[in-house]
Amino acid sequence: MISCRLEKKSCLELDDGQFIVKVGLLNKLNYLLDFLKQEQNKISDDNYMDVDSNLTFDLINKNPLLKNLVLWYQRIGSEGVTNTNKNGFLIDFINTITNNLTKSRNHFRYSDKIKDFALSLYILGGKLTYEFIRLNIPGSLPSLTMLSTLILNSNLKISEAEFRFDQLQKHFKSLNLQYAFGSEDATGVIKKIKYDSITNKFIGFPTPLDHGVPIKEYYHTDSLDTLKLWFNSIDKASLLNVHMIQPVQSTTQNTIPSPFLLSAYGIDNTATANDILQRWWYIFNQCLQRNIRIIGLLLVRK
Repeated sequence: MISCRLEKKSCLELDDGQFIVKVGLLNKLNYLLDFLKQEQNKISDDNYMDVDSNLTFDLINKNPLLKNLVLWYQRIGSEGVTNTNKNGFLIDFINTITNNLTKSRNHFRYSDKIKDFALSLYILGGKLTYEFIRLNIPGSLPSLTMLSTLILNSNLKISEAEFRFDQLQKHFKSLNLQYAFGSEDATGVIKKIKYDSITNKFIGFPTPLDHGVPIKEYYHTDSLDTLKLWFNSIDKASLLNVHMIQPVQSTTQNTIPSPFLLSAYGIDNTATANDILQRWWYIFNQCLQRNIRIIGLLLVRK
């Protein structure tokens, strides 16, 4: 009898004899359940905080590393925003490691600062150095797979003899700067030929010049005979020529802007002084068209 009365008050009877709980009653029931869950979580959190405070105190006393970290964070907080900005990367680096070590490897996360640092380390130190540091400091750096994805998505791949004036323009706009110095330097490399599958060309031959400017994708062929001719008649490049652009910081900036890699290509050190002057004139004019004024150029030869 009680069951029948409950069904009539709380449910709607369908033609087939089935009952459906009234929407209003169902909403009130869900609200009550949510409220009870929230209250239960509050009680659990309060109990956890009581236990966690004791655990934290004991852990700090037993682990000098934790004690030093707490003291360091307290000192940074007491010294204000300036010191926090100064140690911004180090704080981010420590937070990344500690956060990732509490998760599974599939849930590791990295901030933009850490990703930029990882790319710089990989470029400057190479694959072996990067892996040595990453494996010995777990949770600190992205895997090589993630790093490869970052490189592909960040447009960091540079084609031989390509002058990246459009990317340079975007770089200067982001910095809100206009003036810069340019430099050209050549360094010795191991003589070898490589095939670039993306551009379908061969890299490692000296790049021909057109009025001092290197010809992009010159060694591109589908002919085996042409390739044999190149190997038999053209010596491999012994030097890598690199063009860098250094933005000049404004009076309102506290940090020196990072230099920009404009172009790189193989040479054999046969360029004349006239080739170099024409190349500099080309760089100067291309930058000027993009509202970037080169106020000085430097040639470095070892």
